[in-house]
Amino acid sequence: MFFKLALKNIRKSFKDYTLYFLTLTFAVCIFYVFNSIEAQKAMMSISRSASAMLQTITQLMGMISVFVSFILGFLIVYANNFLIRKRKKEFGIYMTLGMEKGKVAKLLVAETFLIGVLSLGAGLLAGVFLSQGLSVVTAKLFEVDMTGYTFIFSPDAFVKTIIYFGVIFLIVMFASTVSISKYKLIDLINAEKQNEKQKLKNPVITIILFILSVACIGTAYKLVLKNGILYFDKMLAFEIILGSIGTFLFFASLPGFFLKLIQSNKKRYFKGLNMFILRQINSRINTAHISISLICLMLFCTIGILSTGMGLNDALNDSYKYCAPYDVSFQANGDVNIIDMFKGYGFDISKYIDKSVEFKVYMQSENKLTKGVIFEKVADLVPENYRAYYMETPLFLIRNSDFNKLMLLQGIKGIQLSENQVAIYSDYAATYAELKNCLLEYLDKKYTITISDKIYNVCDTLLMDGVITTPSSGIMLALIVPDKLVEGSTVYQTILSFNCNGDRKSTQLKLEDDMYNFLDKNKHIVDESGLIASTGETVKSIAAGQKALVTFLGIYVGLIFLITSAAVLALQQLSEAADNRCRYEILQKIGADDSLINSALFKQIAIYFLLPLALACVHSIVGIKVANDAINEASGINVLTNIIVTAILITIIYGSYFLATYFSSKRIILRSKA
Repeated sequence: MFFKLALKNIRKSFKDYTLYFLTLTFAVCIFYVFNSIEAQKAMMSISRSASAMLQTITQLMGMISVFVSFILGFLIVYANNFLIRKRKKEFGIYMTLGMEKGKVAKLLVAETFLIGVLSLGAGLLAGVFLSQGLSVVTAKLFEVDMTGYTFIFSPDAFVKTIIYFGVIFLIVMFASTVSISKYKLIDLINAEKQNEKQKLKNPVITIILFILSVACIGTAYKLVLKNGILYFDKMLAFEIILGSIGTFLFFASLPGFFLKLIQSNKKRYFKGLNMFILRQINSRINTAHISISLICLMLFCTIGILSTGMGLNDALNDSYKYCAPYDVSFQANGDVNIIDMFKGYGFDISKYIDKSVEFKVYMQSENKLTKGVIFEKVADLVPENYRAYYMETPLFLIRNSDFNKLMLLQGIKGIQLSENQVAIYSDYAATYAELKNCLLEYLDKKYTITISDKIYNVCDTLLMDGVITTPSSGIMLALIVPDKLVEGSTVYQTILSFNCNGDRKSTQLKLEDDMYNFLDKNKHIVDESGLIASTGETVKSIAAGQKALVTFLGIYVGLIFLITSAAVLALQQLSEAADNRCRYEILQKIGADDSLINSALFKQIAIYFLLPLALACVHSIVGIKVANDAINEASGINVLTNIIVTAILITIIYGSYFLATYFSSKRIILRSKA
């Protein structure tokens, strides 16, 4: 009986449920799509390292999904409360006709269950098909062949989505039962006649709080512009907290302050239905300023994530260009012959090699040479967080002849040094503009370096071409020196860099598999030699994985935040429209025609949607500038062009919710005339 009545109610109120249903469906779809990534390995022929990266992405997506489920849970509970509020009078009539509260609650639970099942089914169906598109994106990021493509279905993601949303809907059903049990019959019958309570009436307090909010936000802006966000420390945490407090105070004080400001202009205040519009907005923001503040912060995060995400991808692309100059590199501690070392362990790596260079990285055992001999000259440019590391760690030495052999292996011209000349080398500087600026400043001043009581001139060229294939930049700072200078120095590390024979990619993948299998059986080798092995394909896989992670997380979290923000605003306004039909009836009775009421409704909803977005945009101007500066410091990449794409996405989704809210509210208001 209850399911039959619930189904009838859903059919009757289908237009009222449309926004709720579509939001749930979209949320389920996104949740499934981004949790189905691991299943995509089945249709891609990828290396062991790429498979490991996909596994890592899957695990991180799983952790993020827990956070996302809380956001969606909040949205669903909030939306359900809207539906209860909208139907208070209907529930009151049921109770007047003799239906007990428990049965009314069961009816609501049945409706929630049916909506949940329908949205879950529709969302999963859409997600299964849309995940195929994500498979194409993933394959492109990992640069794998799509000829073996097959239709992908992820049972794990399917079950996970059902479990997560099943738990959420169980919570919603429980909350609905509790909510109905708290209402009195008189409150349900007179729901449309009840006014919101004004929580903050004193205009002096509102002005003080408004000024305080501007001061908090302004101070947060000033501090973050000064300190940047490259390093997460206590100061950055303080800036975030201060900005958040300022945002909450802004919306808490805005109703009284803004209304008082408009009232000072009598001509504008009494024009048309402005007085009614402003009172409506004032009442709604006053009672919902906490949720609006959270929405503003979520929109700020959305804009920041989507605007900077592609810039970070560009930064990753730029940094990894310098991380794989050769097909393979091996690193081992001390002075060893790496090929002979492997032969001694029963593994012949020479069969994979075409051309190779083995070289030593030296450090002075006496008169210890540190990076401070360079950085102390440009100390004002060295970040405080890295000052100790930059100053105190050893300054490595590489022979000029070894460096030239390494460059020749890349087809690059080397450098010829005189007996009293050295050159500064840093592959970090190729991707970290901050370090590069320090070193260029040093070279510009034409300083000399004293090594073992002898003064050396410094070549005016900063050398940055890679000498080692590694997932991260290999040598932060070293000196390329005449060969004789390393005599008596300690060999810190031996490095073998080489290109593979035959089909270089296939050989790399075979070496990677053989090496993993060999080291799995001989794990003591790594402990004994400090061995580190990297192939170009491994580096490429890690780069692709990081790009995929940035892309997927940005889109996943950004879309969830954007949908949640827009949906909550929409539901608040639809609730307002449902509660205020009687007020609009009064406007009609005193002579306001439909066009004037439609205009007032449009302005009211537009202002309500634009207020949190406007402050979020102001936050984002500062946030994106700081993020852009941080990315530029790291890699010299500019991300401002991505703002256009973000603006289009927000306009489409946020604007669609706005228009849907307006037309739904218009239907609710004008229905009272029928």
